[in-house]
Amino acid sequence: MPGIFDYGPLGAEIKIHLRKAWWQAMVYDRDDVYGIEAALLTSPLLHEHSGFLGANYEEFGVFETRIKDENNNLSPCHLRVTTAQHSFANFDNVVEWTHPSLPFGIAQIGKAFRNEQQVTDFPVRMREFEQMELQYFVPTENTQEWHEFWLKQRLDWWEQQGINLQNLIVDDVVADELAHYSSKTYDIHYKQPNGDIFEIEGIADRGDFDCGSHSGSQDKLHLSSSVLPNNVSTALMAITQPGTETLIAPCAIEPAAGVDRGLMAVLFESFVRVDSSDGTSRVVLRIKPHLAPVKACLHIPNSNAILSIESASIIKHRLQRLAAGKIVIEIGGDKQKVTKYHDEVGTPFLITLEDSMLNDNIVIVRERDTGVTEHMPIEQFYIRFESIYS
Repeated sequence: MPGIFDYGPLGAEIKIHLRKAWWQAMVYDRDDVYGIEAALLTSPLLHEHSGFLGANYEEFGVFETRIKDENNNLSPCHLRVTTAQHSFANFDNVVEWTHPSLPFGIAQIGKAFRNEQQVTDFPVRMREFEQMELQYFVPTENTQEWHEFWLKQRLDWWEQQGINLQNLIVDDVVADELAHYSSKTYDIHYKQPNGDIFEIEGIADRGDFDCGSHSGSQDKLHLSSSVLPNNVSTALMAITQPGTETLIAPCAIEPAAGVDRGLMAVLFESFVRVDSSDGTSRVVLRIKPHLAPVKACLHIPNSNAILSIESASIIKHRLQRLAAGKIVIEIGGDKQKVTKYHDEVGTPFLITLEDSMLNDNIVIVRERDTGVTEHMPIEQFYIRFESIYS
């Protein structure tokens, strides 16, 4: 179906590692952000108070379905159009369990769905896609400061994933193109090698729109945003100001990145053709090691090399623990073809095992980016490997 994509063994690995890198930076490396995982099925009321129905219904292409009750009656239900609204819906739960003070954030990675009329033939404009979103709650008077902070943080993060900052374009979205919930948005676009661009992340100042929209007793919150009256919610999305009894409906700064689009940007950035002195060239995926779909290949040229085959399994498991990623064993096969394949899929290390050398615990290590091959003790390679993936 158009606008819906599957990922094979290599693409799935890159997506997993991209998600892990985001979660590490946004949740584990910070003391003020808490992760959640919310449902895909969404109450129409949640979309209504988020502003995704009514005048915006067609624009956001909400997928509708039905759910049964105990009497077999059908009620309307939606697939979520963004992960953000479930983060807001869980605001009270997070506050109750973590007792945060401002600023703090709620992070989530997950699928979202939009019934787009126009889709692309590669993963940019899709009907089913994956988002990495943070809702970072701040006092009203600090929104500009935190908006600029998160713009810098996110540019730095994309650079760490191997994206050249010269290929990222920051667009300060003009007022009449802003989303209904945003007072200011920075869009980060990636410039492809052919000059075309696509958005990989938006960083929006959502103000107190969402905390107000999903709260009951809105009159207690002194909202600055215009929101629909909410007579259904029993929540009061507010924080008590330290030292007082004053309730604050915090503003949300939202860095929202696309996993699929991010993966495409990483691939565009990583594919290179390297010319050799003999006039030949090789295609290399110079993807960052932490994103590589295969972390190392153990190649045993001689399929009858008993010691090498036995040792490969031991080496594989040790490397796999160090890298928390996929290590493959190739038995037999032409060395040039194995090397060519692993250059193209981005494997950082090709380790050749030969019985005559393993007797002395020596392996042959080839680096993807340099093409340099060297003999070294296996323990020395473990240290080198760990230094890259630790």
